[in-house]
Amino acid sequence: MRAVYLNLFFATTLWGQGGGGVQFRDWTVPAATANPVITCGELRGLTNLEISVIAATVIPASADVPEHCRVRVMVQPTLNIEVNLPAKWNSRLYMFGNGGWAAFDNAGRVANRAHGLRAGFVTAATDTGHSAAVEPGASFALNKQELLDYGFRSLHVTAELAKMLARTYYGVGPAKSYYDGCSQGGRQGLTLAQRFPNDFDGIIAGSPGLYQTGTHLARAYWMQGMNANPFPAAKLGLLANRVYEQCDAKDGLKDGLIDDPRRCDFIPARDLPHCAQGTDQPDCFTVNQIHALERIYGDVMSHGERFFPGWPVGAEIAGPNGQSGWIGQEINGPNGAGAWTQYGYNFLRFIVSPKEGTIDADPAKAFSQFDLDKYSTQVEEAHQVIDANDPDLTLFRKHGGKLLMYFGWADPQLNPKMGVDYYEKASAAMGDSTTDFFRLFMVPGMFHCGGGVGTSVFDSATPLVKWVEAGEAPVRIEASRVLDGKVVRTRPLCPYPQVARYKGSGSIDDSSSFTCVRPDRN
Repeated sequence: MRAVYLNLFFATTLWGQGGGGVQFRDWTVPAATANPVITCGELRGLTNLEISVIAATVIPASADVPEHCRVRVMVQPTLNIEVNLPAKWNSRLYMFGNGGWAAFDNAGRVANRAHGLRAGFVTAATDTGHSAAVEPGASFALNKQELLDYGFRSLHVTAELAKMLARTYYGVGPAKSYYDGCSQGGRQGLTLAQRFPNDFDGIIAGSPGLYQTGTHLARAYWMQGMNANPFPAAKLGLLANRVYEQCDAKDGLKDGLIDDPRRCDFIPARDLPHCAQGTDQPDCFTVNQIHALERIYGDVMSHGERFFPGWPVGAEIAGPNGQSGWIGQEINGPNGAGAWTQYGYNFLRFIVSPKEGTIDADPAKAFSQFDLDKYSTQVEEAHQVIDANDPDLTLFRKHGGKLLMYFGWADPQLNPKMGVDYYEKASAAMGDSTTDFFRLFMVPGMFHCGGGVGTSVFDSATPLVKWVEAGEAPVRIEASRVLDGKVVRTRPLCPYPQVARYKGSGSIDDSSSFTCVRPDRN
């Protein structure tokens, strides 16, 4: 169990905000509109029966951030919150989310905080009520209140506290409030839109783990199959080559990208070379290896119905580090158990079956005993707490909120079909005016919240601010692929269901050679 815990702690530090880490890059920072009316230290007096202001400290200006007042607060029972208030304020709030099983993400928090402060925002973040060092993995969920804080309460409380601190410090509250998160942070963004529709004017939900109960149970199901029929990491290159040979040019352009894997009819048993019976060679696939792939690519079924979508092709390819997107996700990596194993097992152990001894201490044995039909009927309470797949966004739209969601089509950790399914259900529920307040941008070739072989560096915050404050709905977002610090390709990201199509002339590495069109109209 120790290895599972440590690897999960590492996983929580990966993604709180996506978009290539360039938020507000394309925004002209406005002049400050508010200054403090009290000293930073006076904020300590806000301590009461529910709130403990641990510290309120002036942080001098540096090369990275302007001068600001950093406030650390604990809200009962164990919820830690950090709010930073710049000396020169643009009258806006910027709250960013968490990754993995949440808790504070030190590296990501520093980077996201700097993005916001440089642009003049009050920034806010929370550990969602637990410490990953003290309660690794999902072990915090044994405490019901900490599970509720992780699921939703911490988000609303943090937003309310940040606004209260701003009102006290500047004498006026935020004119506009924005939220930004990826992965778990993306799920948090959708939770805010669904549960607390008045908290934010603009929300970025990147690669959201919006259907967590389904995701974790599907991971357990897939790892059950993968453990029974292991797939060798050495054959991922061969698999990726076969996939891209068949799927790359489906959009009319062979460019190393699969713009929509759903359009590629890839069937492992039909399209992969078979090894002779009883042999296992590097240029072919055994029957058991093909069975492992069929389980991953196929829909997850429970009680005769689709429970969760099968994995789309595309993430098998190697990213800039020369490593397949599947390494460390579907397949164990050099640091131990992969993310599917870690997250799936922790969900079963601490959220669905929290009683000691309910499941085996060995994840592999626990997965071998896993019964999806049994577990799929036992997650209703967890669904209410940690899922964010309610398609009814009526109150968020009534508030005037704008929601920008993005997902990498080659995400190896969270299924991009989950994001598309949610958008389509929300569009059906909200009608033809959905695009007036909610837009989805799919990113071909992008791994989880960034990386991969696509144009995964883009500023999603500036288009959101312009949408909220100027009514300029994003019709395309310019994105880049950056290798070794150099831009090697630019492409537009298009609002779903539109896709980027080559105009027929110009460089295929230049965004100006592409236009956004509906696939059925190109």
